[in-house]
Parts: sequence; C-alpha cells; structure tokens
Amino acid sequence: MLASRKPAQWQDGPGWRTLLNSQDFGQWDEALASTVGHHRSRLRPGSGPFEALMRFAQVDEFQVIWLQGTGRLELQREQCGDGVLWLPLEGLVQETINGEEHLAEPGSALLFQPGDAMTGLTTESVSGVSIVVPEQYFKGQGLTTPLLRKGPAAQELITAGWDLVAAVALEPGGAEFAAERLVHALNQAFAASSPDPHQRERITATRRRTLVGEACTWMQHRLQERFSVVELSAAMNVSVRTVQNSFQTELGCTPMAELKRMRLQRLRQLLLDPELEHQSVAELMTCAGLLACGATAADYERWCGELPRRTRQGL
Repeated sequence: MLASRKPAQWQDGPGWRTLLNSQDFGQWDEALASTVGHHRSRLRPGSGPFEALMRFAQVDEFQVIWLQGTGRLELQREQCGDGVLWLPLEGLVQETINGEEHLAEPGSALLFQPGDAMTGLTTESVSGVSIVVPEQYFKGQGLTTPLLRKGPAAQELITAGWDLVAAVALEPGGAEFAAERLVHALNQAFAASSPDPHQRERITATRRRTLVGEACTWMQHRLQERFSVVELSAAMNVSVRTVQNSFQTELGCTPMAELKRMRLQRLRQLLLDPELEHQSVAELMTCAGLLACGATAADYERWCGELPRRTRQGL
C-alpha cells in the first residue's frame, strides 16, 4: 500500500549491519530487548517454525532496526527511557498499549512513548522497522493516541520515518537531513495532537476530514457491492479529484486502496468468528466483498502476514 514510500532498494542498501539471523527464539528475544526496550515474549501455542532477521543502521542518535520474523508471538514490553516509532511493512500486530487496543498494519505506524506499557499478538509473519527516538525529543509532549494513520500530521510522520529508513540504508553519510525532517514531523504530530485552543482549524481541513469519514462509512456499508470512485464521488456530491486528494492527504492512499484494506480487515474478522467455522474460506471471501481466488489469498497474506486458512487455524 505504501510502495512509493519504501522502495525495495533500501532493503539491500549498504547501510545495514546484520545483528541477528537465527532460528533460536532466545537469541531473538535477547537481541530485541537490548535494542528497542525492556522486552519479554513467547511463542504462542500452535505457532509454526520460528525464524528471525534483525538488521541495524544509525544516524546521529537515531537507531534504525529492521525486523523480519516468522512465528506467532505474544509480546510484552515496557518503554523505558527512549521512544520507538514502529513502521509495519507486512503482517499485523494486535497491540494493547496502556490498556487500549490498536491494530498495527501496513500503511500505519505506532509511536511508543517513554513510560508506555504494551502487550501484543502477532500474525504468523511480521516485518517492519523500529526507529528508536531519544527521550529528549519528547520533552513532556505526547500523542493522544499511539496509532498513526489519520490526518496530515500522522501521514507526514510516517513518510518522514520511511524517508529516514531509506536514507540510512542507501546513503548513510547523508542521512542527517532525513533525521532532522523526522524531528520536525514528530513536533508537528505533537502539536496536532494537542492543538492551541485559541487557534481554529482551517475550514478546508475540517471539511476534508469529514468527507473522508463519511466516505469510509459509505464504503463500509457496501463492502459486498461493486462500485467505482466515480460512484463514491457522486454519493458524496463532490468531484473525483476532491475525493482522491482528500484520501491521499488524510490516509495516504486512494479511496479504492482503503476499500481493499476494509475488505481484507472484514475477511479477517469473519475468519476469526467461531460461529462461521462451517463456511469455507472462499465463501467468507465473497462475504467480505472479495473475489474467491488465489490472488485474494496472496493479497491477504501480504497484508496480514499469513494465509487465510492459517488465520482460521488460530481459532
């Protein structure tokens, strides 16, 4: 969904140093605890074979850790000292942060702030990048929600994060500018989270956010139907260009990409519903508004980190 922000070239960049490439769960747990914070985890019952790859890069005081792993995990962490910006690449992590549940999925990000307590469950395969943000950049500031996805400030921080990843991987000597941009985007996100009560939001921004919210609700009620962005625009009584630009600014994707994400998320809900065990995976794909075919299973695996039948086995 964010291919433009994270081209494949950075994965083979010269700036990476391999920290771990192992099937030893204990080694991975220890390596993770020593990089992103106080960490405890275990393999969930019924998990498949475990394997993990960790690569490291750094610019100034920012540490960048690229993680890839297979195996369903239960995670527990306390964010002591520094913060961490988690940028999911593939797979899902169901996080409970300070008692509130959040779904970390491709296209979003999570900002773990100093003092946060987290528990989480992963799908079979997960990959992404953690950027360790020094405590000094928080300075008593914070976000009202750790989940970053909606709004221009959140999208700018996600983009700045991926730009830093590409910079440290491909051009380690010139990544300082990307680090400065990340700090600026972080401050903008803090400001958007706690706006000045005397400063009114621009009417255009309010209308854009309302439009996207209403369009998402309209699509959510029609997941099983076939419609185009032209029909969506007509239902919202605005131009196609207005809808496209509003979604790009608020969510970082097109309306049709958001619709596909909604359908995949709905499929996962259906697969995890024990009352629907008698229905086939193909039937549930159709119920979610998706084509019952191998291409849909592949799309689901890229988004979720496991095949639909594996999600069903998780029941």
